[in-house]
Amino acid sequence: MAAVTVGVDVGGTKVAAAAVDGIRVLERVERPTALSTTEALVDQIEELARAALAHAPPAAAVGIGVPSQVDFATGKVVASVNIPLAGVPLREELGARLGVPVFVDNDGNCAALAELHMLGRAWVGNLVMLTLGTGVGGGVVVDGEIFRGSSGRGAELGHLVVQADGPECPGACPNRGCIEAYSSGLALERDATEAGRRNPRSALGRVVAEHGRCKGRQAVEAARAGDAEALRLFERLGTYLGVGMASLMNIFEPEYLLIGGGLGEAADLFLERAEEEALSRALPSIAGRVRVARARGGAAAGVIGAGLLAAGEHERGSGTRPQMTVKEGAL
Repeated sequence: MAAVTVGVDVGGTKVAAAAVDGIRVLERVERPTALSTTEALVDQIEELARAALAHAPPAAAVGIGVPSQVDFATGKVVASVNIPLAGVPLREELGARLGVPVFVDNDGNCAALAELHMLGRAWVGNLVMLTLGTGVGGGVVVDGEIFRGSSGRGAELGHLVVQADGPECPGACPNRGCIEAYSSGLALERDATEAGRRNPRSALGRVVAEHGRCKGRQAVEAARAGDAEALRLFERLGTYLGVGMASLMNIFEPEYLLIGGGLGEAADLFLERAEEEALSRALPSIAGRVRVARARGGAAAGVIGAGLLAAGEHERGSGTRPQMTVKEGAL
């Protein structure tokens, strides 16, 4: 995929857009997410996409990754928790505004696509990626293709249950004890705040006393400073993450199981514990074949993956590659 495209990564805190050439980011722009209304957010996505298009060829396609459930065939956002896009036919709306082909997918799928190409698509065919951020998302690659389910809404990995009677999911999910309820930024904030209230003399307690709550970033800082209470939180986070990882290993037998996302930047605090737990629970014949690692793409993975999505889907639609059905229509 040599064509320069535009990738847009829409998140709960920021929207980033970039001209992308393969896995190289050429020009990048970023703004805090406009969360006030749907109209404001769609306008912002258009604005940043236009800014990135200025650095791409006139016929460039645009890929957009959103933390939402997406009907992949139409590019309509079906459900969205942290950003006001539910019900928006985003592909149709932005395609009309920008005058170029637009493709929309879940941001976890985009991140997995970026990692696939960074690892080398010719050498890696199967991987699972978990993105730990405000919530927990992810993507699955099977035989070199993104798995989306029958309509594009599948691979909601953050809602894999790891404790039947666990806490309520902090996302728009009717379940309890999901990975997201234990290993997300929201879960970490909840647990760190509760721990700070129980132990006001701890580092977490001092944060709660001053700010009323403890954010994930502050819990990370406390753990890296050696606070025992904070370190126990990350031990627990890693344990439940590992329980979920074991199931993903057994189901998909990936070559790689990757951890990314904003909270993934603190993987040094929990990934070793998670891998230990996963390997103790997964089938031995499978566990020994899976490489657990931190994702490579970092903050750029979202825009790179969205750009790769645009390049691949535009190429398929141009007639140079056969058009696939929705179930098969993945990169």
